Amino acid sequence: MAEGSVTNISAAIPSSYKPMFPENRLPVYAVFQLVLFTSIFIVGFFGNCIIIYGVMQQGKYRTTSNYFIANLALSDLAVLVISLPVQLLQELASWPFGEIACKVFYPLGDVFICVSLATLTIISADRYRAIVTPFKTRLSKRQAKYAVVLIWIFSFLVYGLPVSFLLKIVEDERVWFCYPFWPSVLAKRLHMAFTACLVTISMLVIAYSYIHIVRSLWQVRIIYRASSKDSQNSIVRLEQKRKLVKMLITIVIVFAICIMPYVLLAISMEFATLPRNEIVRIALVVVMSQLYLNSALNPVILCTMSKDYRKGLRPCGC
Repeated sequence: MAEGSVTNISAAIPSSYKPMFPENRLPVYAVFQLVLFTSIFIVGFFGNCIIIYGVMQQGKYRTTSNYFIANLALSDLAVLVISLPVQLLQELASWPFGEIACKVFYPLGDVFICVSLATLTIISADRYRAIVTPFKTRLSKRQAKYAVVLIWIFSFLVYGLPVSFLLKIVEDERVWFCYPFWPSVLAKRLHMAFTACLVTISMLVIAYSYIHIVRSLWQVRIIYRASSKDSQNSIVRLEQKRKLVKMLITIVIVFAICIMPYVLLAISMEFATLPRNEIVRIALVVVMSQLYLNSALNPVILCTMSKDYRKGLRPCGC
């Protein structure tokens, strides 16, 4: 590693950012973390590949929802392939790459989470428009593709590009790690507050959309059941919509359960100035495990609750 790319100012860095085990001794919970992360990677990697393959197999029958589901699987796959190994290197070892890799790969974790959140929000809005306001024009397949591209551009501009300029390689007791140098404490806290607001607003939009969707489906179901038998086909289509909405709501709930502890702990560490002791370190391992677990659970939910996405299992004989 080049001398000019390493900064040695460890006294100014909070201990929570430093490598957890610079003395090369892994405690039991760190070994458990390594095993858990490896298991999450294996399940999530193959699961998300199956989902993407399943969407590709649908060909001309793809819907706007299929494009967004594939995008969600792509962001989950990126989390597992890029963010998870980077996190393990940061915590359990020394940063083996240079400063350019630090600036490129380290911010991508937040970018991928933003992509997932934005995708779930757009899915809920698309379902709201299709079910609650069915006479309004829906997104076309081309517009869905544009929306996916815009989601990635927005996420990179908000979380990838700004943070990359703040990252440097830091040396502490012959151990290197990637660390963001914020221009001020206020700038860092504003960034965290913006993230919390973005998550909160997105979850409120999602909740509002699905509450009205469920209410609308329930009302239509009552009307269909009270009508003649000629509406049997309509009841079947309604049941298909109900299953899709149920699956999407499950994905959103799991996402919220997995991401909120991470957001709350990060805010608490910054604003409540929690002590950087062993308990907090273990808490970080737990919330990070939940965060990555979400990327492995999404394909499990999709394959379990939708026969369309189970098509991706067929080539591997499952």
